[in-house]
Amino acid sequence: MVYNEATKGSGVGFMNQRLYTIKEVSMRTGLSTQLIRKWEERYGAVSPSRFPNGYRGYTKNDIEVLLYLKRKVDEGVPIGLAAEELKSMGPEPGGLALSKTESEPAVLPLQQPNGEAADYRESLLQLFLRLDQIGAQRFFDQLLALHHMDFVLLQVLAPVLVELGDRWERGEISEYQEHFGSHFIRERLLALRNLYHRSPDTPLIVTACSPGERHELGVLFFGYFMLQAGYQIVYLGASPSEKGIFDCLGQMKPAAFAFGSSSEELLEAALPFYRELDRRIGGLGLRTKVFIGGRSVTGDAVLPGTKVVHTLAGDAQEAVQKMRRLIG
Repeated sequence: MVYNEATKGSGVGFMNQRLYTIKEVSMRTGLSTQLIRKWEERYGAVSPSRFPNGYRGYTKNDIEVLLYLKRKVDEGVPIGLAAEELKSMGPEPGGLALSKTESEPAVLPLQQPNGEAADYRESLLQLFLRLDQIGAQRFFDQLLALHHMDFVLLQVLAPVLVELGDRWERGEISEYQEHFGSHFIRERLLALRNLYHRSPDTPLIVTACSPGERHELGVLFFGYFMLQAGYQIVYLGASPSEKGIFDCLGQMKPAAFAFGSSSEELLEAALPFYRELDRRIGGLGLRTKVFIGGRSVTGDAVLPGTKVVHTLAGDAQEAVQKMRRLIG
């Protein structure tokens, strides 16, 4: 933005375009000034000019862009995805026109969560223990608005899930509290998967819990990051039958199977299944690979007695990166 002496300090910029201060933008959008700056700096949502005194100056189009992003976030779209979608529209995206009601919200912006990941985890954990559904949803929405989805999943939700399980096993919380928190996280993971729509010709990855395994959240995290990496994902649920897996192999011929395992005992018991799956893949002449991840996996290796069954250690995002290299 270029300024001249006639416009200096007047709030009027190049070609007499009205500029708004960040406080004015906050009032018009219902977004806190902190959140506006985060969206600007982290996601490049807007590129404000500067008043002669160095303060940010926003155009009417900037306000419309922020309102558009706010609407998408309110609909459940992560801010990172909404910003990418906006950028794909080009330098002057159309279709952002909003009604007067939308552009002048009557409610004040919610207080944004502050602090490091540990503070976020403790806050969310306490909401779960109180069965505060509304509070947990509001807090989750605010985290999505402030941070990239990867951070929310790996630094907040996944550790909270582990902490819930550990506290329940130690007898520090009741089963109903652990179930409430786990179900809340499961619902959000499944909803996030619906944000991705892959072409039918992209590689198919079939995900499921390892035989006998009922803890499905680990493989849901895994599935989300595989979707993010560009794969087509099908989820078969907890403890699928071995026959169902074998039928799926023969009929669908996926690029890979990915199984989640949290119990060393159940993984040990499932070894004959994995060896049989490996044998059938070879017998059909397929290039399908099999991956096992989760808390029971401590290292990267080819499962003894198999050729294409791999264990992948690390969090869901790390495991997906390794999987991509192995699939090629």
